[in-house]
Amino acid sequence: MGLRKKRVFWIILWMGFACSFLWTLGADPGDGRAGVGPNIIFILADDLGYGDLGVTGHPYARTPHIDRLAEEGLRFNQAYMSGAWCAPSRAAIMGGVYPARGFNINRELSPEKPSLTSLLKGAGYSTAHFGKWHLGGKNAPAPTPGQYGIDEALITNGNGPTWSPIERNDPHFREKTTARYIDLAIAFAGQNRDRPFFINLWLYPTHSYIDPTEEMLAVYEDLDVDINDFENPLQREFLEFVAQHGDIQKAVRAYCADITAMDTELGRLMKALKDMNLDERTVVIFTSDNGPGPIVNQDLAGRYVEHPTLLNNTGSAGPYRDRKLSLHDGGIHAPLILRWPGKIPAGMVNDSTVLGGVDFLPTLTNMAGVSIEGIMTDGVDLTAAVMGEVVQRGKPLFWNDRPGWSALRDEQWKAHLRRGQFKLFDLASDPSESNNLAAEFPQISAQYRAQLEAFEKALPKRGK
Repeated sequence: MGLRKKRVFWIILWMGFACSFLWTLGADPGDGRAGVGPNIIFILADDLGYGDLGVTGHPYARTPHIDRLAEEGLRFNQAYMSGAWCAPSRAAIMGGVYPARGFNINRELSPEKPSLTSLLKGAGYSTAHFGKWHLGGKNAPAPTPGQYGIDEALITNGNGPTWSPIERNDPHFREKTTARYIDLAIAFAGQNRDRPFFINLWLYPTHSYIDPTEEMLAVYEDLDVDINDFENPLQREFLEFVAQHGDIQKAVRAYCADITAMDTELGRLMKALKDMNLDERTVVIFTSDNGPGPIVNQDLAGRYVEHPTLLNNTGSAGPYRDRKLSLHDGGIHAPLILRWPGKIPAGMVNDSTVLGGVDFLPTLTNMAGVSIEGIMTDGVDLTAAVMGEVVQRGKPLFWNDRPGWSALRDEQWKAHLRRGQFKLFDLASDPSESNNLAAEFPQISAQYRAQLEAFEKALPKRGK
C-alpha cells in the first residue's frame, strides 16, 4: 500500500471511529435504530415536596420503586423548578424559557414558539402527553396539545382530549387517573418500540384534593404520626400549625397513601419497560413541579377542618424553607432522578450541579441528537452532568414568579429582591435561608442586586 493510500485509509478509519463515538450518546447498538436518540419518559409529580420520598428522607412515605430508580440512576440534590407553582414550572420545562418572560402574563405557552415536544416531533419522535396540562385555557380557542407536536394525549386542565363528566365525578378521580395514565404510557411505548418516543407523564399526586381509596389508605392504617420525626424545625412548626386545624393523623396517612399509590404505579411502568425490552434504551426522569402545598387561605383551612384527608398540606420540603408559592427553596427545590441503564451512572448523587427547569429543553434535545441552534432559551445544556460529570451551570438561575419578588441561585449563593428589600444566603451552610448575609458581603450583594434589577427591567410589564 502506497503512502497516499495509507494516509487515506487512516483518515477513513479515524472518521469512522469519530462518527461511532459521536453516536454513542444517542444510539443503542443492536436495537435496529442506529443513530437514533433514546426514548424519554418525563414523569412529573404535582406538589410533591423535596422531602416526600424515602430516598430524600421522609420518615413515613414508602416509595420503593422511586428509591430503586435512584439506586439505578443519578439523583440531583441541587435541582430547581423555574416556577413556584404548577403552570409556570410546566411552561419552563416545555419552552426552556423563564415563565416571567411572557407566560406569567397571558398564562399560555405559545404554540408558535419551539417546545420540547415540537422539537422532538420534528426529529422523528412519536410524542404523547398523559396527565395534567396547565399550559393554557381549558376551552377553545386555547391551543391543544397537538399544536405543540404531540401525537396522542389525555389531559386535564387544558383544551384537549379529556375525561368524561362521569369519570370526573368519581370521589377518587384524581387517585384513579394515575393507573389510567400508566396504562396509556405502556401502550404508547409498546406501539412505538421501533422508533424513538417521548412521553410526558404529568401525574396528579400529590395535588389537592387528595382522596385515597380504602385500599390505598390500608397501607398506613397503623401509622402513628409524631411530628418530631421530621428533622427540619420549619417542617415541624408547620405541621404543628396544621394539627391545630384538624386531624394530623388522618392527613399524613392520606398524603403518604397518595405518594405510595403513585409509586406502585411507577413500579408497574418500569416492569413493563423491561418486559418490552425497552428498559436500556429509555431515559426515565422523575421530578416534581414545585414544593409541597400549604394552607393558603381561610377557605382551604375551613375545608381542612371538615375533611382532613383532602388537602395536601402535610408534605415535606426536606431541609428547606417555605412551600409552594414561595421563591425560598422549599417552594422551588425539587427531587430529580434520571435513569438510563448503561449510560447514566447508577447510584450516583450529584450534590454540586445546580440545574433548573429551563435546562430540560436544551439537555434532553441534545441527548436526543436534536439541534436547537438559533432557538432562544434561558436553559443550559447539562448533558455532561446527566452523564455523570460534576460540572457547574456557568450562569445563575433566575425567578420572578410572584409579583414584586425576584430571586437568583448562583452556585452556593441565593439572592432575593422582594419589594426593594435585598437578602443574601449561603446555601452551602444555610440551606433553610435563615441567616441574611447581605450586610456581611456588600460586594457580592451589590453584584447580585444589580443582576436581579437588570433581570426585572428586561421582563415584559404585567398588565400590558
